Amino acid sequence: MSRRAQGLRPWVWQRISALYLGVFLIYFVSSFALIERFDFSLWSQWMTGPVNSIIIFIGFLMLFVHAWVGIKDVIMDYIHPVVIRSVVLLLAGLGLLVCLIWLSRTLLLALMK
Repeated sequence: MSRRAQGLRPWVWQRISALYLGVFLIYFVSSFALIERFDFSLWSQWMTGPVNSIIIFIGFLMLFVHAWVGIKDVIMDYIHPVVIRSVVLLLAGLGLLVCLIWLSRTLLLALMK
């Protein structure tokens, strides 16, 4: 296999992101399953912890990487005119980027409280 194998890098990123998301989901669910009483103040405290904020940010970053690879593959497979494909890819990428920036802002504002 050559280093220039088409699609190997996105495939690897999709697998890495899926693995992280699986571990993240188990961590997230188990964190709240072990708590007797669950209310907003406890959830807010948990979310604003520095370690949890970093884990959550990386989790969402991996979610966006996973989504980008999947969206890009679907668009490349099913939209054949180059101009339309480029516009759709640009809009999808910008949408994901805006969501990531919004999430980063939200986590940073929560940490600064």
